Amino acid sequence: MSDASQRFIFENADVRGEIVQLDQVFAAVREHHDYPPAVARLLGEAMVAAALMCATIRSDGVLSLQVEGGEGAAVSMLLAQVDASDGTLRGTARYEGEPARGGLAELCAGGRLAITIEPEEGQRYQGVVGIDDGGLAATLEAYFRDSEQLPTRLHLACDGRRAGGLLLQRLPASGGTQPTEADPDAWDRIGYLAETLTDRELLERPAHDVLHRLFHQETVRVFEPRTLAFRCRCSAGRIASILRGLGREEVEQVLAEEGVVEVRCQFCGATYSYDRVDVAQVLSDANAAPGSDSYH
Repeated sequence: MSDASQRFIFENADVRGEIVQLDQVFAAVREHHDYPPAVARLLGEAMVAAALMCATIRSDGVLSLQVEGGEGAAVSMLLAQVDASDGTLRGTARYEGEPARGGLAELCAGGRLAITIEPEEGQRYQGVVGIDDGGLAATLEAYFRDSEQLPTRLHLACDGRRAGGLLLQRLPASGGTQPTEADPDAWDRIGYLAETLTDRELLERPAHDVLHRLFHQETVRVFEPRTLAFRCRCSAGRIASILRGLGREEVEQVLAEEGVVEVRCQFCGATYSYDRVDVAQVLSDANAAPGSDSYH
């Protein structure tokens, strides 16, 4: 199983699709975190979902899928980010105790899901949707239906070590707003075929084999796969901006109590340490540009 995103379209129907499979990327995310199995599976699904959604946008930039659990939820925060310009991903989760089982609705009870797109040029976009009892796939299907007006089917799977996902979207006919009349049953037929896909197939079989097994009776055009990789966006400059954001009083209090200020990146595990000289320099650097990370 490779780390890649595989795009495909149906030649005789206004339907597009994407398969994402993560192996080493997901291993790199888990390397510095001993996530309980239920949390790891949910994070894997979120990373695949983010990569699938990123494949549907038409501009470079960063797409973030963030879930905030409700009060008392076992998982209070789940975040997956994809950089559309180079196909790199990162992800993290914040939880309490040792959640033993459950999907999105159980682990993030009472929460909401936000999709944020930060293009390299243009306006930042964010859409927010409540969590569906059917899980992450059902939540995102509702998002596409209500926010994007695009009928979408999603299949997400994660066994704690590998993660995979299949996305199908029904598109307006070229130049119009209604699907083509040439094959009016195509969307339902393709959906029925996709429902026969098992988690094991999605996680263990190459994307090409999955497509052949599901849709060998359809006319499918398959594009070159896009390689995906893990990369964290943390840096000394971003961490310094976070310290300035905390304010002088709070930072100096930590310094007085601990003798050093340490910040650990929740994505890659890198630790940044600041002694008194470093802190003084960071706090006096009023002309430094603020960082853009939303979470560390």
